[in-house]
Amino acid sequence: MHFVTNKLDVKSFAKCFEADFNELLELCGDLIYNTNLEYRICKIKEENEIIASLNDKCDSKAFSVSGKNRKSDWLNGWDENLKDFVDSNYNLNALIPKYINDDRPLRFDGNYIISKTKYFEQKFSTIFRTWLFTKYFKNIDNIYEFGCGSGVHITLLARLFKNKKYFGLDWVESSQKILSLIAKNYGWNITAHKFDFFDPDYNFSILPNSGIYTFGALEQIGSDYVKFIDYILQNKPKLCVNIECFNELYDENNEFDLVALKYHKQRNYLNGYLDYLKQLQDKSVINIKKIKRLNFGSLYHEVYSYVIWEII
Repeated sequence: MHFVTNKLDVKSFAKCFEADFNELLELCGDLIYNTNLEYRICKIKEENEIIASLNDKCDSKAFSVSGKNRKSDWLNGWDENLKDFVDSNYNLNALIPKYINDDRPLRFDGNYIISKTKYFEQKFSTIFRTWLFTKYFKNIDNIYEFGCGSGVHITLLARLFKNKKYFGLDWVESSQKILSLIAKNYGWNITAHKFDFFDPDYNFSILPNSGIYTFGALEQIGSDYVKFIDYILQNKPKLCVNIECFNELYDENNEFDLVALKYHKQRNYLNGYLDYLKQLQDKSVINIKKIKRLNFGSLYHEVYSYVIWEII
């Protein structure tokens, strides 16, 4: 059977990110040109089989449910990355989370796709993060990641901007150990702190001219995000960026989207977050600068959509 191979280029990424072509070219054109991302679109039969399998798994409640009870799972997960990081003599590639799986189909532009390039999702993510971070954090002095996990995003930022201060916050100790080792071995200005979305530490203050972001972290708190947003509103960072899975961006009349939404609900992932931000905007508390669905994700859902907002 003949399969057509597609390749992502600057034009593809500009459409995906809803970015200005020339600006994207300036910010990370070389990275895109030097990254070969090839894939094929799944056939109708393959797509139907994938959707049927995912529906069966959701119906049988095969996936763990997010929430406070999963703290030990994240402790163990980042412990694995910590061990790999030390054993590899502090190779930053050892920080890539284990759940990024190269062997499964991915979601892209309304289709399931099969990557023809090794580490497709991680390479795509690197291009996306490079563009997003460079565009929005260039003039920010201090950058805070809430739910920083293995520190894989902070290390990319530290390579992009060597003279900024970085703060990595997570609720498990293994994350703080990793970030301390990163700072020690690479000389970057990274400070680790313990922070729990379910019980924000109001004694931990955010410095002036700061940006905060989350990346696939808020999904773990379901609908329990109001306390975190209240904490952010009190600390008044200059800019807020959330790269997350947003239920509101799926189309319930589309089977491809519906199965991802079903997966979200089975796992009790982030629910109603964008709607709550819009309510705050209606009350003139915040200003939402941009909401964008990338239409890219793993087999199960899309965690690369983003919202950019600021406090009024």
